[in-house]
Amino acid sequence: MTMTKFPWALAVGGLLALRVVPAHADTPAEQCPPGTQPVTTSVEVQTEEEPGVLSYGWHDPRLMSGIGIGVIVGGGITGFTSQAMRDIVSNDVGGQWDARVTIGTHIPIALDLQYQGTAQSLQTLSGFDNGTLIGTALEGMARWNILPHFSFNPYIFGGLGWQNYNVTNRNFSRAATGLASSDNSLSIPLGAGLSWRDGSGLVADLRGTFRFAADQDLLLEPNGSQADLWTWGVSAQIGWEF
Repeated sequence: MTMTKFPWALAVGGLLALRVVPAHADTPAEQCPPGTQPVTTSVEVQTEEEPGVLSYGWHDPRLMSGIGIGVIVGGGITGFTSQAMRDIVSNDVGGQWDARVTIGTHIPIALDLQYQGTAQSLQTLSGFDNGTLIGTALEGMARWNILPHFSFNPYIFGGLGWQNYNVTNRNFSRAATGLASSDNSLSIPLGAGLSWRDGSGLVADLRGTFRFAADQDLLLEPNGSQADLWTWGVSAQIGWEF
């Protein structure tokens, strides 16, 4: 090779060497030429910040769903507000049980889908227990989470649903008591509650509900009007969210 071609060969060899070596590879210190520093690269990993206690953000990275989906079950007590209805049941307070799915436990506005059952003994004619009044409700409610990203979250809710009452084991007629064997009505639940959540997904919930009713036809009063089926209820539930 002549001396005039030697510099061109060096230049081509240098370019090939640059193409072989990765542009962002770290160079170990022991492989660096004397008097040079090792080449290092760094990758910055960004993580989504957890929402603050007073945040009204619509996403929570701590939950698998990102918004919070809760499933809870529980029970409590309930009663009628109408004196006419209280007169035909053995006790002013009856039992209730419920199950609820909430979509959006960690965002400002959530949706509650709820099943509720109730049972109260009837006391008619002779004054002794004379059948059982079974209630079933299916409801959908909008819910405002006041502190959606805090461990303790107070909330208010309201919605619409379907309410059914059915009399079982009855030993009397409607003509004698004014009480029908069953009835379907529109329910309008309104109320407030308080939920507690921990980092594992465990949820505990306490709520009070006032339930209006429309188009009821269960109990005909002596004056010819239909007794109101409005109720109150207090319940506690436990469950899980993800």
